Amino acid sequence: MGARLASNLEEKGIEVVSGGLEDGIDVISNDGLADALVGVDTIVNVLNTDRFDPEGAISFFETSTKNLISEGERAGVRHHVVLSIVGVGDENASEVGYYLGKVAQERTARSGSIPATIVRATQFQSYVPVLADQHTVDGKVLAPRSLIQPVELDEVVELLAEAVTTLERGSVVEIAGPDRYYLDDLFRATLAERGDDREVVTVAGNEASNALVPHGDHRTGLVRYPIAGIATV
Repeated sequence: MGARLASNLEEKGIEVVSGGLEDGIDVISNDGLADALVGVDTIVNVLNTDRFDPEGAISFFETSTKNLISEGERAGVRHHVVLSIVGVGDENASEVGYYLGKVAQERTARSGSIPATIVRATQFQSYVPVLADQHTVDGKVLAPRSLIQPVELDEVVELLAEAVTTLERGSVVEIAGPDRYYLDDLFRATLAERGDDREVVTVAGNEASNALVPHGDHRTGLVRYPIAGIATV
């Protein structure tokens, strides 16, 4: 996400300072952060973690966001754009640790001293095969009959670029793909298309079936999921 967004913004004539570990910047320890933010107008926070447990995810997203805000305020940063997830703005959409971390991130960003624009996206289309792997137990894909409305990654990138350039600072905007599916149906079609013979087993979910799809106004992407014939909802 970060590399694609950087390319998008640079094509628009916007100077970009990369802020990852590979750039010598650690938003948890603060190493290199103050120097990187000198002269920066807008922070675009697309940081991620592989921690899915509540303690790890909440700690990462809270700490990194607080550090960006505090160092950004010292450097004169005027805008903070945060990439989040559709559904977590309700603050009770899911008990999955990662989502609780994003709830904490949004809350921290909104309470900070720098105006925060929140961009919430549904699951990326390209991530669905990885999501199936994450739902695999003992060789079977265990999928709740929940709703999913996957969006194409580059459409999210373009919305983030819009948040930097033209959206009203401090606003909240959501984006989702054009079609809504049941997760188990989407997994079956995706695995079949890839020649993957894992069985998809429909199981009971732990949260509302519509927890992570838009409930109100949102942007609708134009790019359809790259497999035709899946029943939509």
